[in-house]
Amino acid sequence: MHITEGIITGTPAVLYTAAGIALVGYGTTKMKKFAIQFPEKRPLLGMAGALIFFISLLPIPAFTGTCSHPCGTPFIAILFGPAIAIALTGGSLLLQAAFFAHGGFGTWGANVVALGFFGCVAGWTVFTVFRKIGFPLWAAGFAGGLVGDVAVYAASGLILAGQLTHAPTPQYSFIGYLTVIYAAYLPTQLPIAISEMVITGLAIHYICKQRPEVLVDLGLVKNALAPPRTSSKLSPLSIVLLSTLLLSTGDHAFAAGERKLPPSQYTASQMHLPEAANSFSGMDEAVNEKLAEDAGLTPKDPLINTEAMGDLWNGLLLIAGGACGFIIGRWWHLIAKRGAS
Repeated sequence: MHITEGIITGTPAVLYTAAGIALVGYGTTKMKKFAIQFPEKRPLLGMAGALIFFISLLPIPAFTGTCSHPCGTPFIAILFGPAIAIALTGGSLLLQAAFFAHGGFGTWGANVVALGFFGCVAGWTVFTVFRKIGFPLWAAGFAGGLVGDVAVYAASGLILAGQLTHAPTPQYSFIGYLTVIYAAYLPTQLPIAISEMVITGLAIHYICKQRPEVLVDLGLVKNALAPPRTSSKLSPLSIVLLSTLLLSTGDHAFAAGERKLPPSQYTASQMHLPEAANSFSGMDEAVNEKLAEDAGLTPKDPLINTEAMGDLWNGLLLIAGGACGFIIGRWWHLIAKRGAS
């Protein structure tokens, strides 16, 4: 969930930015200590940052005619701790604001607080509590993934409602804004949260089965013995297939007993949105920006509007990303060796 440039301005923008810098700065110190302690796992940190960057950009269509994306931050927080995950989130959000027209520099701090702090701390805390109680890894991962994902959406709604309440022409009270925002978020975000719950739990489970030493080094398990095999025949491929199924059919969980309509035929009340949006427009535009405009705040285009540059720019970014991925994949051991020296 990204809050668009121009919605948060003035003193709140300064305060959120300061909070974001402080959180990312603290996380960076933790990440440096981790890299010194485990120099061979530096590429793993890069993969974790790439995972947050990719997942939080991945658009998932919903039956409401809008689309949104998962978070990824609860899973990374469970593996590395909330501080490191917040630092990686801050870097990802900065790149997204600069080159992918998601969020903005003025709202960067608010997005770090929502996607980073609340998502990471909530997911990690719930996972840790469930493990201390005695739940297996996969069950604790389920809980952490779900609660962390929901916490991001809840925090985004709180931040947005607080800002709109003090806008030039607010349409609702603070509670009224929360009601409208959460009613709009619910049918789109909850199926995604359930999918992230499943992916997080199964991913941790299979890491423990395939590479238990990784979880031992990260402090998630106390010994390198893989958990006993169960009757489950799930495989890593099954995780992907199951998550795809959940994402593609999650809308039915909220439309039971109702005839599903094409996105263009949904009314504002049926979609739980302030106004009917274009087919599969983002929740950022359909809800956040629409409410901001009604309240007298004008969302702004990003400083570097890559969406207006067409497919050529996207193609160049894809080529550059592929080249960087190949270089890191081919010579990552040299990077780790240099870090160790």
